[in-house]
Amino acid sequence: MFNYDIEDQLQKKLKVLTRKNKSLAMNFKKKLTEVIQHDLHTINTYKNLKSPLHEYKRIHLTKNYILIFKVNLEKRHILFIDISHRDKVYK
Repeated sequence: MFNYDIEDQLQKKLKVLTRKNKSLAMNFKKKLTEVIQHDLHTINTYKNLKSPLHEYKRIHLTKNYILIFKVNLEKRHILFIDISHRDKVYK
């Protein structure tokens, strides 16, 4: 199991999402618990972004929205970075 933090920018987005798009906010909570339950070996099942963002991993919340996070295996820590539309993530 991993420890985790949520970046300030993402916390602000989540406050807005809970009012405007509750289903996306609920999907975030489900995926957050899913990701932190993994161990050191199974955390690598999530795909890395392509270069120059290769240190970040991604997981789909819905068909169009992606959660970006960074994993530090040595400290067993996950930093959740952003939720964004799939068209904006790769630019």
